[in-house]
Amino acid sequence: MKEDQLFNQMNMWRGWTVDYLGTIPEEMADHIPSGYNNNIRWNAGHILVGWDHTMFPAINQKRRLPDSYHRMFPRESKPLDWTEKPPSMDKLIKELAEQALFIEEACRGRLDEPLKESFLGMKTVGDMVIFHMNHESLHMGIIKSMKQALSVKGVTG
Repeated sequence: MKEDQLFNQMNMWRGWTVDYLGTIPEEMADHIPSGYNNNIRWNAGHILVGWDHTMFPAINQKRRLPDSYHRMFPRESKPLDWTEKPPSMDKLIKELAEQALFIEEACRGRLDEPLKESFLGMKTVGDMVIFHMNHESLHMGIIKSMKQALSVKGVTG
């Protein structure tokens, strides 16, 4: 896959993420639907943290998000364990939009570079970008199903 094509797809998916999250009322973002461990806000933050936690260190750059995000939104965390106030949905959406630009800028010309150590079987920076695009898509499916479940239940805020 050519670099431009990969970044175009990454930006397309991120644009869809940002646009869809913009349709969710702030008040809905914290409800945890029956059968789920997390809420919409957690999933949005988790997408951010997933990219930040692995992509920037993989190319010898510092993570860009505050440490508080890495405490609130890592894998296997949940809002019930939060001890600090999470960022607003508007802030998360803004950071998601900005993050795509930072990732492209940081990774352009480096997609074939080997990772210092394998990440879930992936060996290059480009492999990791593709993984995170799929990971984001998975969480967007979860967010959409959560919004639908909450809407059916009458939760609008």
